[in-house]
Amino acid sequence: MSNQILNTLFDAHAFDGSPLHVDMPAYHIPFDDRGRTGVESGVVRAAHSSERLGVQGPIGCGKTSLLRYALDNPDGTVAPIWLSVAFDDDEVVLNVRRFAAHLVQSIVRDAQRAGTLTERERNAILTAAAARRPLPGTERRLAAKLAAKFWVASGELAGEVTSTLAGVDLQRPAREVLESVNHALETISAAGRHPVIVVDDSDSFTRRQGSDKTREQLVGSFFGSVLRALTELHAGVIVAVHDEYLEMESLTRARQEHGALERLLEVPPIVSGQLERILNRRINLATDAQCDEALAGDAVAALVELNRGRAGRNLRTTLGITHAALVCAVDRGAELIEATDIARAVMQQLDTESAS
Repeated sequence: MSNQILNTLFDAHAFDGSPLHVDMPAYHIPFDDRGRTGVESGVVRAAHSSERLGVQGPIGCGKTSLLRYALDNPDGTVAPIWLSVAFDDDEVVLNVRRFAAHLVQSIVRDAQRAGTLTERERNAILTAAAARRPLPGTERRLAAKLAAKFWVASGELAGEVTSTLAGVDLQRPAREVLESVNHALETISAAGRHPVIVVDDSDSFTRRQGSDKTREQLVGSFFGSVLRALTELHAGVIVAVHDEYLEMESLTRARQEHGALERLLEVPPIVSGQLERILNRRINLATDAQCDEALAGDAVAALVELNRGRAGRNLRTTLGITHAALVCAVDRGAELIEATDIARAVMQQLDTESAS
């Protein structure tokens, strides 16, 4: 055996901890399939019942991956509306009318972008995505327009949503703006989809660089009056919630006073078998090889211990270490990634970060 497999993994960026959103469903290993019932299926059930759900876990544990897998399914009946995290100032978080306007602009932008695709292009994207494999180059470029929002893959539906919202006066009171959003959501529901507003990066709303507001103020407003306003919509609401929020008085008070999130669903820890299946999936998609053809057993054990210990369940960190170890193994012409490569990568990545 040569190190051809390792070189292929390197060229394919197989251990990328932050893959494109459109590829996340292909990489995700469902917790439900491993006996942790009620995780992916719980997210789908919440979307179908218009529940207001918080998906809880530490940074990098796989909240976005879980949500993308459960909701971005072209064969499913959910219409996830991924709320844009790009906005100008804190008023979007503090002012319900501004947040409602931001929601309208997000939906219109997605619908307009998807509306530019031809039927052939849409079918190519949907076929690749339904197979749960990373999209080929051509479809990946096109998917940037679809942005994995398969509910707008229908040109006709995209046009209806755009025409419903494009002319809305965003300076009107928040309730009137939200009523217009409801008209668009009713159009989506009439097409046989269950709309759900998804915020997979709540940190973008609550950790604003250069803000003159405290984190407690932003958390309290976002998880309070802003999310409360979304309860007026005919849609579910799913929000990624970092573990650190649970220790903040502002979140506790917001939930008590506004009740915007009805339930929290915790992302289970990635145990040894789950991590090995994740590594095997990454390797198999890139090379058709198996985990033991790229990683020595002691290397897998070292990664399991890393993920459980110093990485703190941050899968992005663990995958980043795996990539750095892959580079070490390729550089020395090895056939397998060994535990020594993992140790060297940990020193390069984590110890350097600690020193800085």
